[in-house]
Amino acid sequence: MKKTLIALTLISTLSMGGCMKHPSLDDEQRPKNWGTLISNTHNFYQISNDVFRSDQPSNELIPSLKQYNIDTVINLRARNEDAKVLKDQPFNLVHIPIYTWAINREDLLQAMRAIQTAKQHNQKVLIHCYHGSDRTGATIAMYRIIFEHWSIEEAVKEMKQGGYGFHVIWKNIDHLLSPENVKWIQQQLSNPSR
Repeated sequence: MKKTLIALTLISTLSMGGCMKHPSLDDEQRPKNWGTLISNTHNFYQISNDVFRSDQPSNELIPSLKQYNIDTVINLRARNEDAKVLKDQPFNLVHIPIYTWAINREDLLQAMRAIQTAKQHNQKVLIHCYHGSDRTGATIAMYRIIFEHWSIEEAVKEMKQGGYGFHVIWKNIDHLLSPENVKWIQQQLSNPSR
């Protein structure tokens, strides 16, 4: 009985911790160079002139994607809902299946390459996962570091405190955004033969 109670308490604690979101900065404290909210409903933000982020696109989000002239949609989910929802739309669909608990530098490299390709073709990019929080957050943080030359600390602060819904359980993402991984991704991007 005692072991069962301890197990239930542990499971309950872990479950609740997985749903906890990192505290966000108030709008007044939020730096102006962080993402600009377009739609709270879809966690849809403009990150830069040509990079946007959101949760899983639905039919309701399509008009906004067209309004902002999105060309390429990068899906970081293991499931490819974009193939159904966006199949008859004029978007270039890129699918990079990532599991949040196992995200690694190779995943982020694939995403950086997709962004780099879109930028080379002057295309606007939407990056999304299911909630637009964790996988998307890690990808946007690496984008900020690689393409906008932000420090790791600045990018992580935006990822966690920007109001995008980053979940505190994903400690592995903190370790992923390291100087060694940043340098490795930069080297891979500068050598297209790899």
